[in-house]
Amino acid sequence: MKYRYKILIVDNEENEEMVNLLKKGLEQEGYDVDMSLSATEALEKVKSDKYHIVLTAIAMPQMDGLELLREIKKYDPLAQVIMMTEFSTMSRILSALEYGASDYIIKPFKSTEYVLDIIQYAVKKLERWRDAFIDIVQ
Repeated sequence: MKYRYKILIVDNEENEEMVNLLKKGLEQEGYDVDMSLSATEALEKVKSDKYHIVLTAIAMPQMDGLELLREIKKYDPLAQVIMMTEFSTMSRILSALEYGASDYIIKPFKSTEYVLDIIQYAVKKLERWRDAFIDIVQ
């Protein structure tokens, strides 16, 4: 990892234990990780800070993850937003892709390593974009 990437994990309160475990695992891998237990709080964090990667649940009260995804992309089109859900439909997956999700994870996770692989894939995409911008500017 060439750069210290900042990650925001968003899920509802009933999954707080899982979010804390995921946060700890990502921090051990060298990522700077914040968490939010509501989409509205997460959106405020995105508006005031730079997050390279956002892992967000889809099913949340007040604002769902798909709406949060659309709002995040308004503020930062390059943010890698990874959707997480326990219940999925083809319609949800296609909507997530249409709104700009970079990946989609079914909960419960297969393993922490599985999530780390998906994060590392998102990091590679970000590094390719940064390299492209550097090439253009030079």
